[in-house]
Amino acid sequence: MITHHRLPNAIGLAAIAALIIVSYSACARETPAAVIIQLINAPSTLTINQSASLTANIGNDSSHAGVDWSCSGTACGTFAPAHTASGSATVFTAPASPGIVTVTATAVADASAKASIAITIVPIGSNAMLNGTYVFSVQGVNSSGSYSAVGTIVADGNGHITAGEQDYADESMQAGPDALTGAYAVGPDGRGSITLDVSNANLPQNGVETFSIAVTSTTHALIIEFDGTANSSGSLDAQAASALDPAAISGAFAFTAQGVDITNRSPITHGGVLMMNAVSGTIASGTYYENDGGFTFTSATTGSLTAPDSFGRGTLGLSVGLDFVYYAVQGQVLRLIEPDVPTLMTGGSMYGQGDAGANATFSNASLTGNYVLFQAGGTALGPLAMAGQFSADGAGNFATGAADLNNGGVTTFTSIAGQARYTIAGNGVGTLTLPAEVDQRGSVSTLLIFAVSPALNLFDPNSASGGGGALVMDNDGGAIASGYIVPQAAGVFEGHYALNLQFVGSAGETDWVGQSVASGGALTGTVDINEMGLTSAGLSLAGSFAADTANAGRWTGTFTVNSVTHNITSYQVNATLVVIVDTDAADIGIGILEKE
Repeated sequence: MITHHRLPNAIGLAAIAALIIVSYSACARETPAAVIIQLINAPSTLTINQSASLTANIGNDSSHAGVDWSCSGTACGTFAPAHTASGSATVFTAPASPGIVTVTATAVADASAKASIAITIVPIGSNAMLNGTYVFSVQGVNSSGSYSAVGTIVADGNGHITAGEQDYADESMQAGPDALTGAYAVGPDGRGSITLDVSNANLPQNGVETFSIAVTSTTHALIIEFDGTANSSGSLDAQAASALDPAAISGAFAFTAQGVDITNRSPITHGGVLMMNAVSGTIASGTYYENDGGFTFTSATTGSLTAPDSFGRGTLGLSVGLDFVYYAVQGQVLRLIEPDVPTLMTGGSMYGQGDAGANATFSNASLTGNYVLFQAGGTALGPLAMAGQFSADGAGNFATGAADLNNGGVTTFTSIAGQARYTIAGNGVGTLTLPAEVDQRGSVSTLLIFAVSPALNLFDPNSASGGGGALVMDNDGGAIASGYIVPQAAGVFEGHYALNLQFVGSAGETDWVGQSVASGGALTGTVDINEMGLTSAGLSLAGSFAADTANAGRWTGTFTVNSVTHNITSYQVNATLVVIVDTDAADIGIGILEKE
């Protein structure tokens, strides 16, 4: 436990009247203004078959006739719907072949008012898939112990990283912000690599870092460290314009961060909710939770934060004695690193809670319907990985549910229907109590949950679907872990997926990233693997998966690489996302499959 807490201009009525008169007179003398139309969110690049929301605004259209959507090219694509009101979105789905598609929005009130953009349609796997500014975040281990790196890169679409910034921390040092450049390559199956040159002689290899990636879209990728300096897993996400706007980093936020209390040599998690305003630089209020090696602590907190720089980087400090660096993916999604070396080192994320958080209107009803739950960390008995699913009734009960848990190599699968309970307060903070049967070794039973905005996808912040749920922090005396609760929807477990698996075995941490195809109960693919700094690229993956007929959404199966077979249990979140847990005695870990 931390015990050293660090702690309007007025306008006269005459002026308004004069302005109205002048405006009216001017309008009476002028001809009606021409209808105008503007595309406000069309991307420059999409992958084949990828969908994106497009919106057009119309001005000077007193008839409110709306927008007609069309496209031209060798292969065009589709719109759903093909007619929208001004300011309303259509979903454009790219064609199945590469090329250039010109998308046009036409004002129905005046067919001469058009707005067009040429969208480049690229195959799944090309350097053009990464074009723009991205935030990356990885966590794992190196020779010093726990390790984390967070930063921003600028990719030019042609394999060059022209600029960026990074913060780095492990148990022996911290560094940043450091400027960076680099290079990247994306292959035809979406697998690729990133090399960063941070040019800091204090970092391993003088700041040259290598990562393997699996790209799912032009805005998202899974990533692992792929050099001899560290093992880590994480994500790469396109940075939105709101990431640089202090006004967008405002309101109620939920967060979790996990790492190590260096002073006491114990694992630690932080979490809570904060009321933040980057314009004023204040954290006006908040509730902080801590689990330091099984010793739990709760406190009110306040603090301060700085506005984001040109790469979306800022800092925040809490009166309980914590300091974080953040990199904004968007105004409501921040990647965190805590460089309080030599006392504390953690990494995590922060998500906006939306209107409910700002107005303290969460309740048990905020958790209603089907969800997938998972968390990873450790216990006194070894590494910990857990995944499950449940149906919440909105009144604090689980109508259905099941969970798989691997605690130091001892696995448990059990029903949690009618046995688990949850409560959620107005500020989005809640508890989830699991039955003793979930963990036969007795380490896991009580979780804290911090609700997030229903508009935010916790896995892929740029996705317009799959939002909502909560962050999870284990509050047991015998377990240190964190994770997510995400809404579950029915879907088909078939098609192309990017894969990431992070587990701990007898040799230490191992990280996988790659591409796979699920079809008819079989899984095939190619993965890059980093096993305690020993890297292997392009390994063949074979696997199987079979539906649990008693628990729809749960699957059991195997992954095999280099003649080594891992037993895997999967929980399907929706048609595009599957959470996986390694249920072997020798390997304990968590992972995901994300649709490409």
